[in-house]
Amino acid sequence: MELHATIGAATSDLDDDESFANIYCHDAEQDYCFALSRFPDDALIEVMVRDQITVRVKDLSVRLTDDTIDVEIEPALAARLDGQTRYVIHLAPGQYDPVTLRAALKEIFVGKSGFRDDSTRG
Repeated sequence: MELHATIGAATSDLDDDESFANIYCHDAEQDYCFALSRFPDDALIEVMVRDQITVRVKDLSVRLTDDTIDVEIEPALAARLDGQTRYVIHLAPGQYDPVTLRAALKEIFVGKSGFRDDSTRG
């Protein structure tokens, strides 16, 4: 699924028990949301699509480039969401903070192997 989304990203504040690392993407034209989040003490990553359809996973494949976030989800897990096994989220230059986005993804994937950072910005 191709998304042209606005990006919101935040990193967790380890001093705050209620805080968590997350990225949130919204494609206004398709009215479609995609988010990844993880609390600092949680072993699982939450994947959210559409409007609050969620699944928690041990790991997944996420590749960050200067222009996209490319996400691959195993078919069995995708079936529990909306059936999509791949999301290509196109990043609009100037519409997000690349440093914050990279930091949020790194924090979500601490101790995991699924994140690959191929970006050069920030």
